[in-house]
Amino acid sequence: IRELTHWGIQGLCDHFLRENFCIGIYDLAKAVTRGCLICQKVDQKVMRKTEPGGRELALRPFQNIQIDFTEMPPVQKYKHLLVIVDHLTHWVEAFPTVRETADVVIKIILEQIIPRYGLVNNIDSDRGPHFTSQILHGVIEALGMKWRLHTPWHPQSSGRVERMNKTLKNVLTKLIEETQMNWLRCLPLALLRIRTRPRSDIGVSPYEMMFGLPFLITPYST
Repeated sequence: IRELTHWGIQGLCDHFLRENFCIGIYDLAKAVTRGCLICQKVDQKVMRKTEPGGRELALRPFQNIQIDFTEMPPVQKYKHLLVIVDHLTHWVEAFPTVRETADVVIKIILEQIIPRYGLVNNIDSDRGPHFTSQILHGVIEALGMKWRLHTPWHPQSSGRVERMNKTLKNVLTKLIEETQMNWLRCLPLALLRIRTRPRSDIGVSPYEMMFGLPFLITPYST
């Protein structure tokens, strides 16, 4: 499991204990994690900050989402990722883009997000020019959705998607180290690893929250 996923200690324990029992599993997972050269090279200890309250409680996946652009090393014509995180499940979508513009945001919401997950109640983001466009907000309003812009003096409001940006780049760095491929080629597997990793707060992965079943890393034997 460790070699396939590069999950942390808690993620390994949570996944293993779903179908197995082992005394001392935490110490074993800790030893395996510390013995991974790729994780030693890439990982950094980051203190997690508690997110401020005030957001509407989500009752279904993709009712409320957070969105952000993050810069990437140029590969072919792509230089950015548009990252979208669901507030309820922490499911992540990430789309390579050539530009950071409002028309790109509109296109992805209309062609990728709504067809997969339905209309979103609330979208929140920082105040980048690609998110403050009148055209973008006109489209969102016409669809009956709401877009909330974070206050510029309160950067913690973007905490969830910014943490996801860091997580995504961390996982991509490990995959690039493993495979010697560029981040564009590694992105699908990076998303798979993040979506199927048990969350540290509840011990359940975003995949399981979305689909009701844990993701099978190895097929069941018959």
